[in-house]
Amino acid sequence: MFKILVLIIAAVSIFFWYPASGDPIQKDVVKPAPQHTVQQPSEHSQATVFLLSLLPPKQEWPDPVQKIWLSLNIEEAVQERTNDINWVPITEIPIEMQQALLAIEDHNFYSHGAIDIDGILRAALVNITAGEVVQGGSTITQQLTKNLFLSQEQTLSRKTEEALLALVMEQHYSKDQLLEIYFNTTYFGAGATGLKAAALTYFAKQPQELQLAECAVIASLPYAPSALNPLENPEGCKKRQLLVLQTMVKRGYIGTTLAEKAASAPVYLANGTTF
Repeated sequence: MFKILVLIIAAVSIFFWYPASGDPIQKDVVKPAPQHTVQQPSEHSQATVFLLSLLPPKQEWPDPVQKIWLSLNIEEAVQERTNDINWVPITEIPIEMQQALLAIEDHNFYSHGAIDIDGILRAALVNITAGEVVQGGSTITQQLTKNLFLSQEQTLSRKTEEALLALVMEQHYSKDQLLEIYFNTTYFGAGATGLKAAALTYFAKQPQELQLAECAVIASLPYAPSALNPLENPEGCKKRQLLVLQTMVKRGYIGTTLAEKAASAPVYLANGTTF
């Protein structure tokens, strides 16, 4: 009981001491730095450190208190989860790769906020028309938030947490930063987390070497990374790849001729097979 009381007092204290600036934090460097820059603690941070020293480990905090801490320390939380990743800067990710992912996952990413109500309604209509789930309504920021901090369960409470944390993320990171973090932290199946691991696992290539057909394969995987793994399910992955290419044409990223060429091009996988 004493621990819970201390946790509540600490959470409330941190909330009121948290800077009230209304300006989003814009970073010059896209990738979270692999090493934290050591700064002299301010009076505010010293007080926070003292309060946190009275508490049990964060993993033992009640869930609501963990979420309060997370929302107030989102950059630290992101840093904790990205330190050991073999990072690819957004400037080294092929434009075709970015366009393929945006086309199939969130084509209005750069024009909407953390939540896209129109996208949710549009996805519902597409799925009803298709008779199956072919398009999701979550934005890239929502997907990123879920992948980094939340479970995969489909409940209203989890979706609410996802939306709220996505709003916090968009206050602290630019769109380019969010897309870069997404590419480097998303699970693409076959044990591959991040774009570099996916490119090596499926094609034995560096991300910069990926061709359009291969980009479309990787972009198809976040939808169902295990089920669409091309090493295990080339037919299912091919179907999704074609959908990605068609959607790229629909969104104006590529022309029909280029899409048809990529669709018919053989894709050579790292295990020696082709589809």
